[in-house]
Amino acid sequence: MASLKDPAQMASSSSGLTFKLHPLVIVNISDHHTRVKSQSQLPSADSSSSTSTSPSSRVFGCVIGVQRGRTVEIFNSFELLYDPSTHSLDRSFLEKKQELYKKVFPNFYKLGWYSTGADAEESDMLIHKAVSICVTMGYKILCDMMHLFV
Repeated sequence: MASLKDPAQMASSSSGLTFKLHPLVIVNISDHHTRVKSQSQLPSADSSSSTSTSPSSRVFGCVIGVQRGRTVEIFNSFELLYDPSTHSLDRSFLEKKQELYKKVFPNFYKLGWYSTGADAEESDMLIHKAVSICVTMGYKILCDMMHLFV
């Protein structure tokens, strides 16, 4: 599992793989997290005086790029539609996004997925299994938004 706690563009893992993470991916994840967090703090429709805050502002997405030998290069990412109440992904959305990316970037593959948070959670395994059915590789990026830009 690659981690973005230290936002280096290049990191090695214990498996001997080298990961190259392009800055666009970090920007995409940060934007996704910021949008979800700000939307969860909007006033609720039934009461103008209270705010609704989601129990978890974790976000999930897919990372795409290429693997050449022992080097994994992640060029881009897109968000996944995830339902926390059922721990399920919208697979048709994932497949449609992949189709669109394949038209523009025919040499890029779904390499794995990302989530935000300080640590991996038990529910991540369910997401990993769902994503692994649709992806070329099963890499996971965990991005701790509280420490990313400190």
